[in-house]
Amino acid sequence: MAYQVSVFVENKVGALEAVTSTLREENVNMRTMNLTHTASGWGILNFVANDPGLAFKVLQQRGIPVVLRKIVALEMDDKAGGLYDILRKVKKAGVNFTTAYAHVVEEGALAFFVIDVEDMPQAEELLQKAGIRVLPDSIVYGHKK
Repeated sequence: MAYQVSVFVENKVGALEAVTSTLREENVNMRTMNLTHTASGWGILNFVANDPGLAFKVLQQRGIPVVLRKIVALEMDDKAGGLYDILRKVKKAGVNFTTAYAHVVEEGALAFFVIDVEDMPQAEELLQKAGIRVLPDSIVYGHKK
Protein backbone atom coordinates (compact mmCIF):
# COMPACT_ATOMS: atom_id res chain seq x y z
CA MET A 1 0.00 0.00 0.00
CA ALA A 2 1.41 3.35 -1.04
CA TYR A 3 1.63 6.48 1.08
CA GLN A 4 1.30 10.17 0.38
CA VAL A 5 2.90 12.91 2.40
CA SER A 6 0.57 15.77 3.33
CA VAL A 7 2.03 19.09 4.47
CA PHE A 8 0.18 22.08 5.88
CA VAL A 9 1.75 25.06 4.05
CA GLU A 10 1.23 28.76 4.65
CA ASN A 11 0.25 30.64 1.49
CA LYS A 12 3.22 33.01 1.34
CA VAL A 13 6.28 33.49 -0.81
CA GLY A 14 8.94 30.86 -0.07
CA ALA A 15 6.80 28.45 1.97
CA LEU A 16 6.77 25.71 -0.66
CA GLU A 17 10.45 26.30 -1.39
CA ALA A 18 11.27 25.53 2.26
CA VAL A 19 9.59 22.13 1.91
CA THR A 20 11.29 21.27 -1.38
CA SER A 21 14.66 22.46 -0.10
CA THR A 22 14.44 20.08 2.85
CA LEU A 23 13.52 17.20 0.54
CA ARG A 24 16.34 18.01 -1.89
CA GLU A 25 18.90 17.99 0.93
CA GLU A 26 17.86 14.42 1.76
CA ASN A 27 17.65 13.30 -1.90
CA VAL A 28 13.88 12.78 -1.70
CA ASN A 29 12.20 13.00 -5.10
CA MET A 30 8.59 14.16 -5.40
CA ARG A 31 7.01 11.86 -7.99
CA THR A 32 3.75 13.78 -8.20
CA MET A 33 2.09 16.49 -6.15
CA ASN A 34 -1.05 18.49 -5.65
CA LEU A 35 -1.25 21.83 -3.83
CA THR A 36 -4.66 23.14 -2.80
CA HIS A 37 -5.68 26.35 -1.11
CA THR A 38 -7.70 26.23 2.08
CA ALA A 39 -9.19 28.96 4.23
CA SER A 40 -7.25 31.65 6.06
CA GLY A 41 -4.13 31.71 3.90
CA TRP A 42 -3.06 28.08 4.23
CA GLY A 43 -2.84 25.20 1.81
CA ILE A 44 -2.30 21.48 1.78
CA LEU A 45 0.49 19.95 -0.25
CA ASN A 46 -0.11 16.26 -1.02
CA PHE A 47 2.66 14.36 -2.74
CA VAL A 48 4.03 10.94 -3.52
CA ALA A 49 7.78 10.61 -3.05
CA ASN A 50 10.34 7.97 -3.87
CA ASP A 51 10.74 7.48 -0.09
CA PRO A 52 7.64 8.75 1.76
CA GLY A 53 8.90 7.58 5.17
CA LEU A 54 12.08 9.60 4.84
CA ALA A 55 10.14 12.61 3.52
CA PHE A 56 7.86 12.47 6.55
CA LYS A 57 10.77 12.08 8.97
CA VAL A 58 12.88 14.97 7.68
CA LEU A 59 9.95 17.38 7.38
CA GLN A 60 8.79 16.50 10.90
CA GLN A 61 12.32 17.03 12.23
CA ARG A 62 12.31 20.52 10.71
CA GLY A 63 9.08 21.36 12.51
CA ILE A 64 7.01 21.38 9.33
CA PRO A 65 3.43 20.15 9.94
CA VAL A 66 3.30 16.83 8.09
CA VAL A 67 1.18 13.66 7.99
CA LEU A 68 1.74 10.30 6.29
CA ARG A 69 -1.45 8.83 4.81
CA LYS A 70 -2.25 5.62 3.00
CA ILE A 71 -3.42 6.11 -0.56
CA VAL A 72 -4.47 3.92 -3.43
CA ALA A 73 -2.60 4.27 -6.73
CA LEU A 74 -4.71 2.84 -9.52
CA GLU A 75 -3.34 1.76 -12.87
CA MET A 76 -4.45 4.14 -15.61
CA ASP A 77 -3.68 4.18 -19.32
CA ASP A 78 -1.79 7.28 -20.48
CA LYS A 79 -4.07 8.05 -23.41
CA ALA A 80 -7.03 10.24 -24.25
CA GLY A 81 -9.91 8.93 -22.15
CA GLY A 82 -7.63 7.14 -19.67
CA LEU A 83 -8.92 9.22 -16.76
CA TYR A 84 -12.51 8.74 -17.88
CA ASP A 85 -12.00 4.98 -18.06
CA ILE A 86 -10.61 4.69 -14.53
CA LEU A 87 -13.22 7.06 -13.09
CA ARG A 88 -15.99 4.98 -14.65
CA LYS A 89 -14.55 1.84 -13.00
CA VAL A 90 -14.14 3.57 -9.61
CA LYS A 91 -17.74 4.79 -9.79
CA LYS A 92 -18.98 1.31 -10.68
CA ALA A 93 -17.03 -0.06 -7.68
CA GLY A 94 -18.83 2.46 -5.45
CA VAL A 95 -15.68 4.13 -4.12
CA ASN A 96 -15.79 7.79 -3.15
CA PHE A 97 -12.51 9.69 -2.83
CA THR A 98 -11.66 12.97 -1.15
CA THR A 99 -8.44 13.85 -2.98
CA ALA A 100 -7.12 12.78 -6.37
CA TYR A 101 -4.25 13.46 -8.73
CA ALA A 102 -2.33 11.58 -11.40
CA HIS A 103 1.19 10.85 -12.62
CA VAL A 104 2.53 9.54 -15.93
CA VAL A 105 4.96 6.65 -15.48
CA GLU A 106 5.53 5.79 -19.14
CA GLU A 107 4.33 8.23 -21.78
CA GLY A 108 1.61 6.77 -23.95
CA ALA A 109 1.40 3.62 -21.85
CA LEU A 110 1.13 3.78 -18.07
CA ALA A 111 0.00 6.35 -15.55
CA PHE A 112 -1.39 6.12 -12.07
CA PHE A 113 -4.38 7.80 -10.49
CA VAL A 114 -3.93 8.50 -6.79
CA ILE A 115 -7.02 8.52 -4.61
CA ASP A 116 -7.34 9.26 -0.92
CA VAL A 117 -10.37 7.69 0.71
CA GLU A 118 -11.97 7.86 4.15
CA ASP A 119 -12.37 4.10 4.61
CA MET A 120 -9.25 2.49 3.15
CA PRO A 121 -10.05 -1.18 3.95
CA GLN A 122 -13.50 -0.93 2.39
CA ALA A 123 -12.17 0.89 -0.68
CA GLU A 124 -9.45 -1.72 -1.20
CA GLU A 125 -12.04 -4.50 -1.02
CA LEU A 126 -14.42 -2.77 -3.45
CA LEU A 127 -11.65 -1.96 -5.92
CA GLN A 128 -10.32 -5.51 -5.80
CA LYS A 129 -13.80 -6.97 -6.37
CA ALA A 130 -14.21 -4.63 -9.36
CA GLY A 131 -10.94 -5.91 -10.85
CA ILE A 132 -9.21 -2.51 -10.71
CA ARG A 133 -5.44 -2.91 -10.52
CA VAL A 134 -3.74 -1.19 -7.61
CA LEU A 135 -0.13 -0.57 -8.61
CA PRO A 136 2.70 -1.94 -6.51
CA ASP A 137 4.71 0.52 -4.42
CA SER A 138 7.80 -0.08 -6.58
CA ILE A 139 6.07 1.57 -9.56
CA VAL A 140 4.43 4.32 -7.51
CA TYR A 141 7.71 5.27 -5.84
CA GLY A 142 9.69 4.95 -9.08
CA HIS A 143 11.97 2.14 -7.96
CA LYS A 144 11.35 0.07 -11.08
CA LYS A 145 8.96 -0.04 -14.00
